[in-house]
Amino acid sequence: MPASGRKVYATHTIRFAKIAHAPLRYVYDWCTDFRADDGKFARTRTRYTVLRPAKNRVVRIRKAEPKSEPPVFAVELVRLLPPRAWHVDQIDETDLASVDYRLSRLGPRLTKVELTVTERWMTKGFPSRSAYLHSVSVYWDRLVAGLEDRYRSGRPAKG
Repeated sequence: MPASGRKVYATHTIRFAKIAHAPLRYVYDWCTDFRADDGKFARTRTRYTVLRPAKNRVVRIRKAEPKSEPPVFAVELVRLLPPRAWHVDQIDETDLASVDYRLSRLGPRLTKVELTVTERWMTKGFPSRSAYLHSVSVYWDRLVAGLEDRYRSGRPAKG
């Protein structure tokens, strides 16, 4: 929740799913292998610092560097719920987000990734719900394509 005195200009909750052509365990391991180079799927130059304070906890500090703008920082607190789920709370300068991820096995090499995202915008410059859903969905299309490429190449999900 926002700190006392901070105005919430909008709240969007979106739900959507993506299908990954890879086994559930591979999808879970790939999605929860938080690394410094995870920013390669973002549209702006993004770097992560990853801390692992406990077996099922991860803290990520994200530094995005949009062109001709100052860097934007975010902190992500991740709770791993193996083998099928994880939860992320994100805090940054303009918004607060909460994301629940759930995996379902559809077949031996087919997994459904379901996301429920709630974003609270602390600035007047927030996207419409449909624009936000589109941008998150496009980002996840890139993630799933990267995951599937790695799986098809025979490389391990982690590392």
